[in-house]
Amino acid sequence: MYILETPRLILRPPSHSDELLLHGLHSDPFVVNAMWDGVYPTREQSKAKLQQFIHHWQSNGFGLWMVFVKDEGQAGKFAGYCGLMYSGPYLPEDPTNVETVSCLHLASSGKGIAAEAGRAAIQFAFENLTLEKVTSFIRPTNTRSLRKAPKVGLRYVRDRVYNNVVMRYFEVTVLTAVKTEKVVVISC
Repeated sequence: MYILETPRLILRPPSHSDELLLHGLHSDPFVVNAMWDGVYPTREQSKAKLQQFIHHWQSNGFGLWMVFVKDEGQAGKFAGYCGLMYSGPYLPEDPTNVETVSCLHLASSGKGIAAEAGRAAIQFAFENLTLEKVTSFIRPTNTRSLRKAPKVGLRYVRDRVYNNVVMRYFEVTVLTAVKTEKVVVISC
């Protein structure tokens, strides 16, 4: 497992102790409307998602990082999560597809945190996992994520059905990726 550090952020793998952080994030009205169609998750649903995140790391050696804004050089305020996941059953024609995923609290949105974390995750994908491309699926109504996409090098390809929903489909390659100022990768 790996910790990523950028000039402003610390990204660390999730742990079982993150249950309340994740449920708080998934219960943020901003997140509920952007990602969950207005339906608030139960604590058990958030715990199940955390288990999926942890299992993905254990099975693949990469996954979603919990994102913290630095406070005097140390991990401070929890902003959300960002990272890399296999698309799996949502793209049966390409089960090895790796996508970038991010989810931030409203209080962390609009400050460049998602773009900085996304650039670090994508840079990790190309430099450490030696992937050829990373994809992203964004709801057409998620204007903040649509604005963030080019800031990390994601290029719109077409609309696709993903998890039974029509989404905007983006790709980024090593040639189109926007690198972050500095990413420190720490093996843990």
